[in-house]
Amino acid sequence: MDLTQFTVATWIGASLALVPALVPALVPALGIIAVGISYLAWPTAVSQGFGFTTAITPEVTPWQHIKGPRDIASGLAVLAMLVFFGPAAAAAILLVEALIPIGDALMIIRNHGRLSAALGIHVSTAALMIVAAVLLFL
Repeated sequence: MDLTQFTVATWIGASLALVPALVPALVPALGIIAVGISYLAWPTAVSQGFGFTTAITPEVTPWQHIKGPRDIASGLAVLAMLVFFGPAAAAAILLVEALIPIGDALMIIRNHGRLSAALGIHVSTAALMIVAAVLLFL
């Protein structure tokens, strides 16, 4: 394929054609990157929505800061797989990373946190990641 023959319309058409293939990976990846940035910028406020019912104390703050980079790296890993290795690789990493929100939900339930947060935030995130992975495998 000779890319010098592409017109502006060709580039726009090719980009639009790729969007449906990319969206399943981009939504969870960009979403978790945004969550990670939020944890770095507003750790206490964001942590209160995580699902635990205990007070956020200064002793907990270092753990809040760990979550931000973890989430950012998780999103970037999906994007890197998508860009460098294709949709199937991004799907595989999404399936593996779906264990993270499942683990988060189990920690909340085990520590008597809000069941609504465990299911509504964390399990639904894992479900979205699994659906995205399935779509990328198609």
